[in-house]
Amino acid sequence: MNLRLPFAALAAALLATLPAHAQEAAQPRWTVGLLAIERDAPYRQIDEDLLVVPLVRFEGERAYLRGLRGGVVLVEGEGFEFGPFLQVRGDGYDAADSPFLAGMRDRKFSLDAGVAASWRIPRVGQFEASLATDALDRSGGQEAELSYTALLRAGGWTVLPSLSLRWQSADLVDYYYGVRAGEALVGRPAYSGDSALFPELAVLATRPLAGRWQLFARAGHTWLPSEVTDSPLVDQDGRTTVLVGLGYALAD
Repeated sequence: MNLRLPFAALAAALLATLPAHAQEAAQPRWTVGLLAIERDAPYRQIDEDLLVVPLVRFEGERAYLRGLRGGVVLVEGEGFEFGPFLQVRGDGYDAADSPFLAGMRDRKFSLDAGVAASWRIPRVGQFEASLATDALDRSGGQEAELSYTALLRAGGWTVLPSLSLRWQSADLVDYYYGVRAGEALVGRPAYSGDSALFPELAVLATRPLAGRWQLFARAGHTWLPSEVTDSPLVDQDGRTTVLVGLGYALAD
């Protein structure tokens, strides 16, 4: 299928965005590499192929670029960070990718603008909260997220299990999962999405290799709420993402 790069690359951003408490040691300013992504699409008759995308990460004193999120830290101290960010929202589909979606208008990726705050507690973990809105007004929706990430080390591996809960507004859910009256067909009735909560469980593991190389691996599962699974466009109740990649730290 002709999968749009931003849709799959959003999953890459999840791997590239290491929590702050995973950065206790000195970090390189630039890390580049490649990620292989296997991800289930929730839409009917769409099969996502294995995709390889670039990994780019920058960590400055105040500014950062982590996958598809770039931001600035305005407030920092005692394990706390706060600041604005921009992030590509890679959701959506091309109607041509599925015979079931024939006659639908494409649902496009967008750019979110928001603020995020994180709080790192030694030997407990990191808590983060963020709030974002659609800066390009494609969905006109908003998203809020709360997450917790722990930090474990064993056998040369750094392991970061995490739990998150995302709330999406009715406009956001309706744009990506709704069916307009003019798009309705027999077997594909009109549907209006409502605001919804998306829980996710994930594990990220990293391991340094020879020289400046580092291995990344991430597995995550998101449970889709009834506000999404009730859509005639959707044929599953969850989405699993698996990522494997290599990163190379550039010399400062």
